[in-house]
Amino acid sequence: MPNLGGQWIGLGQGDSSLEVGKIRDFGRRKFSYWKNLPDTHDGTGIPLFDAAMAKAVVEMQTRYREGGNLSASKYTPGIINAETKYVMGYLQRPPGPDERGVLLTACGTGVPWWVGPDADTARAVEYKFKWRPIGYRAAPFPMGTSIAEGRAEGSRIIIEERARIERFGLSLAGYSQGALVTGEIYEYDIKPVTGALHWALPFMRKAVAWGNPMREIGSAWPDGLQISPSNRGGVTPELMVDTPSWWRNYAHKGDLYTDVADDEAGENKRAIWAIIRGNKVFSGPDNLFRQVLEALGIVKDAGRILEVWGIFSAILDAGMFFGKGTRDHLNYNIIPAIDYLRS
Repeated sequence: MPNLGGQWIGLGQGDSSLEVGKIRDFGRRKFSYWKNLPDTHDGTGIPLFDAAMAKAVVEMQTRYREGGNLSASKYTPGIINAETKYVMGYLQRPPGPDERGVLLTACGTGVPWWVGPDADTARAVEYKFKWRPIGYRAAPFPMGTSIAEGRAEGSRIIIEERARIERFGLSLAGYSQGALVTGEIYEYDIKPVTGALHWALPFMRKAVAWGNPMREIGSAWPDGLQISPSNRGGVTPELMVDTPSWWRNYAHKGDLYTDVADDEAGENKRAIWAIIRGNKVFSGPDNLFRQVLEALGIVKDAGRILEVWGIFSAILDAGMFFGKGTRDHLNYNIIPAIDYLRS
């Protein structure tokens, strides 16, 4: 019975036990150079770890060590210890500590937390991240209240996961309204020195966002479809600033939420969006439209009214997910985001 300093270190030459027989049988099935090991037994008929088996074990350990699978510091040549059993496949290695970072996700408008590109992406990388989805209403109206609820719940989760984040990091994934939630958490709670979650900034690892309404102008990554031009950004008046290199915004050309020009028409869209996402409860689109006209200073200019009505209708329909003008907002490819989070 091999020992070191009086401590048992594994099975070796001279040992006899039923375990020796099981290991010998396993090796015969797996290794060609174990096939002819004899059925040696001790005087009582118990399988014996003989010189031939010890030689075969040394050869196996040498091959595993030279292949980079067995560290020289974790075994003694010719001795079957726990590490050797794990490496040779005789035993399954016990699961180690959970060292996954946190992946905080936020869904788009009108769906539950388990639906959408953010959830599909999280499921694909859950082996690498502890997935923490934000449960919030994701309501179209009043969207401002909904976003605030998502931001508050996301902040609560980050605080709850502080110990894990400080050890293994924090990543974010948000789609559409959910990208506003993750974007505001980063821009207003994590990034500023005075932010309530500023402690998390050094532990930020990666972020992905699809159809991000607060996408900084020019901050866009391709997903295989036509990308938004470099002079366009999100539809919200308050866009992200100095987007970090680890934050990837996937933005399609034609996506009303995130493909807005930096011109007068773009200013109109952002002004309309600011009213639509407001916290007031409106009695109907006409009443809301009047507020838009007033906000833009339009009273009797029929041409401008028609122009703004078109922008207003498109944003309203997209916000309500009625399907009109939303195709480029709904067909994002998640594979690039999955590959990025896995890397």
